[in-house]
Amino acid sequence: MMARAGTTPPSPNAPQGRGKLLPLAFALWLGVLALALLVGPGELGLGDVLTILGSHLGISDASSPAIADAIVWNLRLPRALLATLVGAALGAAGALTQGIFRNPLAEPGILGISSGAALFAVLGFAFGVDAFGPWATAGLAAGGAVAVLLLLLAFIGARVDVATLLLSGVAIAALTSAITTLILALAAQRWDLGLRVLQWMMGSFEGRSWSHLGIAAPLVSGGLALSLWIRRDLDVLFLGADTARSLGVDLRRLHLLAVAAIGLLVGSATALTGIIGFVGLIVPHLARRLIGPSHRSLLPLSAILGGALLLLVDTGTRAVSGIVIPPGVVTSLLGAPAFLWILWRQRIRVP
Repeated sequence: MMARAGTTPPSPNAPQGRGKLLPLAFALWLGVLALALLVGPGELGLGDVLTILGSHLGISDASSPAIADAIVWNLRLPRALLATLVGAALGAAGALTQGIFRNPLAEPGILGISSGAALFAVLGFAFGVDAFGPWATAGLAAGGAVAVLLLLLAFIGARVDVATLLLSGVAIAALTSAITTLILALAAQRWDLGLRVLQWMMGSFEGRSWSHLGIAAPLVSGGLALSLWIRRDLDVLFLGADTARSLGVDLRRLHLLAVAAIGLLVGSATALTGIIGFVGLIVPHLARRLIGPSHRSLLPLSAILGGALLLLVDTGTRAVSGIVIPPGVVTSLLGAPAFLWILWRQRIRVP
């Protein structure tokens, strides 16, 4: 299967003038992180925040009031870093999903991968598996993401047809969502379970702490490492499955590693913060326009921009509203029109 007419294979080198995009994206994230540490209840200035961070990192001996210290170090910083990790995971997972299916419309949420992770996590809530700790829920969610990915790969086969891919994702998402709703209906008497699952499914960083960050960091790092390991094979796959096979790419190994990476990234993000959609669609699409299709640069840029975007969304909702608006709601409001725009540009005809 050859690449679509009018496309060119990814260049192994970043286009001239684009090599500074990664440092600029990192600087953007640092600016958003500083903003996130300043926004919220309490009159804290940049000097106060720097003093608190310096004292905990051993850079400064200056002390701060206990309340200010707790706000910055125990509340705002872990929440900001977790939002960064989740955004990075979803951004990289989106780029990886689009690479493995060779289509800019592929996204973990649209293809039902996030819904599969959510279903397994809800099963854990319903049967009390989460009592064993967040690791158990994260493992279940990763298993759900992997199960949906394997089902998609088995269903569409070697020929990646856009319409078939989207319809398969819609069907899987509908099925997993229906089973999730059924579980909640059967547990209607447990109002605490329903409330917890509802809040979790909207996607939120409320109540997250350093312990959640400690779970997310190794899982997301592992998924990112796997993604970067297969970046060259993904570039070759852009030319088509037959061409990639003739050039020595083991497609079965590539698919398995991609499934494992996406499972780690989407599963950990979904288990710890709930469903946050469309980050994996918006961010890789933007990154590809900025830096080109080569996964050597596309994956890191998607991760950094994903972290910055989700952190900015979470900070913005805390700054402009007196009520807590789940970031998953905001990303869906931004992502759905973006998806329709990309769909319109692709001119896909679904039979």
